[in-house]
Amino acid sequence: MRAYRLTDREEAARAYPCATESPPPFWAEGLSLSRAWFADSLGHYVEGFHLEDDAGQVIGHIYWAPSERALVPYRIEDRVAVIYCEWVQRPHQGRGGMRLLFDAFVDFLRSEGYKGILVAGTEIEGYMHHRHFAKRGFRVIREEGPGKLMYLPLGQETIQVEPLTPRIAREEVAPVEVLIIGSHFCPVGASAVLALRRVADELGGKVALKEVPASMETLARYGVADGIFVNGEPRFFGPVTEEQVRRALQEAVAGS
Repeated sequence: MRAYRLTDREEAARAYPCATESPPPFWAEGLSLSRAWFADSLGHYVEGFHLEDDAGQVIGHIYWAPSERALVPYRIEDRVAVIYCEWVQRPHQGRGGMRLLFDAFVDFLRSEGYKGILVAGTEIEGYMHHRHFAKRGFRVIREEGPGKLMYLPLGQETIQVEPLTPRIAREEVAPVEVLIIGSHFCPVGASAVLALRRVADELGGKVALKEVPASMETLARYGVADGIFVNGEPRFFGPVTEEQVRRALQEAVAGS
């Protein structure tokens, strides 16, 4: 196995090994949308490290961004690395791949003078669970509902982190309004976007769908740079099927 930093669009075209396991998950439909976003955003809103097996197949990743350009709902001081997500394909877990990948990531950050690493640990077993980060030395600096915001010092023991306030308002243009902010970064979110486009088209004028690209300007305007909102309320966290989307929007229309 080898770990390396992504530097060009060709490498970005192999992103998201989480969506290329066999059999592929149903939300892998969003893979092409996410890879396009990744290629366009590499070196700006996203950075990455890949893990390859001995056959040259990408089997793991760490995707992150410098705090100055991270699309996360926090105001963070400069020169902090913010992890978006990490993954090693299930057949390869427990073989030291994540350790190799994370060590390469940390070595790069130290060489570049980063202060430390910030991550939102989850309560989801098997995906970004805070326990895995605690084992690497991350400590909890803020409780975030069911999750935990965690920090690993590299060159500075503490950092300033301030949560942003979401500012999502209805525009009163249709009985049901769907606002998609970003949501291309992860194939899970991108798959939901594709389903929302199809279902909104089916429901015609009853549903107004608006998409806003992820950017620092979007973050400043809305207080978030990623999320799906129905009538101003966040919806569709995690994997969601088209039928679940259809049912949710039909119920929203019926209740409007």
